[in-house]
Amino acid sequence: MEDKNKKKIDNKKNDEIVVNFKLDKKKLLYILGGIGVVLIIVVGVLLGVNGGDKVKIVKSEVQEITLEDYSTEVFSMKIPKGWTVQSGGQGIYYAIRVTDPKDENNQVFLMLKIQPLLKSLNAKKQWQSYAALAGGTQYNVFSKAVVLENPTTEGFFQVFGNVTSYLNSVEPTLASFKYPTFNNFTKLEESESQASLKSVAMDSKVLRATFTGSNSQEGEGLFLATVVNFGNSSQMGVDMSYYMIYDITAITSKKDEFINYQDILMKCVNSIEFTDSYVKKTIDDSNAQTQQSLQINAQVQAAFDSYMSAWDNRSKTYDIMSQKQSDATLGYERVYDTDTGEIYKAYNGFTDDYSGNRYKSVTDDMYTKSTSGYIEKIGG
Repeated sequence: MEDKNKKKIDNKKNDEIVVNFKLDKKKLLYILGGIGVVLIIVVGVLLGVNGGDKVKIVKSEVQEITLEDYSTEVFSMKIPKGWTVQSGGQGIYYAIRVTDPKDENNQVFLMLKIQPLLKSLNAKKQWQSYAALAGGTQYNVFSKAVVLENPTTEGFFQVFGNVTSYLNSVEPTLASFKYPTFNNFTKLEESESQASLKSVAMDSKVLRATFTGSNSQEGEGLFLATVVNFGNSSQMGVDMSYYMIYDITAITSKKDEFINYQDILMKCVNSIEFTDSYVKKTIDDSNAQTQQSLQINAQVQAAFDSYMSAWDNRSKTYDIMSQKQSDATLGYERVYDTDTGEIYKAYNGFTDDYSGNRYKSVTDDMYTKSTSGYIEKIGG
């Protein structure tokens, strides 16, 4: 009888253990379920933050540019790797052009001096008459010269195409030199230059301007030229003398990209240095009247200083309007990285798709700064 009762008690305990285990298992499932929900929430939050910040960034062309040394027996400078250099002329009439083979509107151009530019159409007719009477080619340099009716920096660049065609035709050392094309030259703003001959110049300005290049594409940049009157020589009431142009420099890029290119282009200009032997020979071959202009390296430095000053003091309004219009036309939104401060052009709709906190829309003043690249649609 005792064994029977003991068995009953043992069975009852076993039943209680089973019941308790079932209850504990149910509790455990509830606990595990709760932990799972918490984990899902945590992972979701983390994905919302970190996953939302994942973007596809492509560096801009300018960010990929590196400078390398370039030198000849005449000059040395730093140029963007892969760009093309051409030079020509002699003495003070020397020209350098550095261009991007992908787009010739991306360029650096320098010519130390150009002359003569006549003062009026009447003067040109007089020189043509002299050339016809004399025969031969001795007066061609004047009879074929370009008339600069507006003796200013702006006026010079507005007839630049005519001037360069003239130089190709009359100067053998420049016959094959391919000058820049600045058609439809339109001044946006101007500032005073720091050119070495400014004190004796009729005009010496740094211009910010747009133009149409040889590829029929629009470009923009900074331009400098110093216009000096050689003197006056009246014959039959006509001034037969001419203008001389010094410090002819231009740094340009494709339109709406100058903000990105200006720094690299200015570094190129600032690095130009003519060799001592070339400067000495040029001075030895010159006459006393042009001695002042022959501090050649100082001229180049003055051009760089002029560009820096003009750029730093430019009107920012144009940049903001131009960049906004460019983004709207090309289908970009502009955002910046709150961690690094870098600015990017993002695909249209990026700010709607993006769920992170790192990239935010730019403020107006950020349109005056260079961009570091592009944000492209992931999987696009």
